[in-house]
Amino acid sequence: MAGDIFARLYHAFPAPTDLIPDGIIPALGGQEEIDDNPERMQALYGHTVQWLSDEGYLRFGQAAHQDEDDSVAFFDVVLTSKGLEALRKTPGSLTGPGETLGEKIEETAKDISSDAAKDLMKQLIPLALGWIKGMSGL
Repeated sequence: MAGDIFARLYHAFPAPTDLIPDGIIPALGGQEEIDDNPERMQALYGHTVQWLSDEGYLRFGQAAHQDEDDSVAFFDVVLTSKGLEALRKTPGSLTGPGETLGEKIEETAKDISSDAAKDLMKQLIPLALGWIKGMSGL
């Protein structure tokens, strides 16, 4: 989910964008691909946005609970300088020559339903968050 959030914000940068879980879950490969409980997935998406905000990677103008399912929509979401810096890294072992981490996350998020894409995203996000250091090109 963090990969999807980063991909959307990197693609839209510097324009703010809205993150509404109802429309995003199908883009993650369909509900049946990731979990059989849509409310849990929407709540998890909202918690991920909030956590990334609390950690300083993004900011948003407003959060609003949705009436039907109590999920949270985030409006005017944009990467912070910390978030943009994280996505502009160029880890040569996981990206192509001159390709940034944000570009690779954006590319991978387009076909996240494949197992290979999910595995790659699991490697990219820790790099973006600075949890893995010492990769070539960083």
